[in-house]
Amino acid sequence: MRVFLAATLLVPQLAAADLYRWVDPQSGSVKFSSAPPPWYETERGPKVERIPYQGPAAKPAGADKPAAGGSIAALEARWRDLLRAAAESPADRPQRLKGVEALITELNRADPAGAARRRAEAAATLDKLAPK
Repeated sequence: MRVFLAATLLVPQLAAADLYRWVDPQSGSVKFSSAPPPWYETERGPKVERIPYQGPAAKPAGADKPAAGGSIAALEARWRDLLRAAAESPADRPQRLKGVEALITELNRADPAGAARRRAEAAATLDKLAPK
């Protein structure tokens, strides 16, 4: 039991590793790694920059909730535009309906109170798409 507890306490510290950055001399590309390159200790290769771990970035207060009215209204406007476009363009319909599904998921998470209204509105629009 003590070994399990000790291992559990050490795992988060292992995840908080520094980053190492260097420029590959052969390709000229920038390389990042959580482990130092083999020449890091000997300093015989390219210069390696060690980027210390600083912990997770703090979220601003209220970051989980969209701004009052503005974000939800903008999402709903995009959602309605995609619904209309799906109704008008049979060629792009499957792709547009996937976009509608993604937006409706995001909207329902941000504004669960409006889900029933949006469901009814979507049903009315999708009824127009159904073959008669």
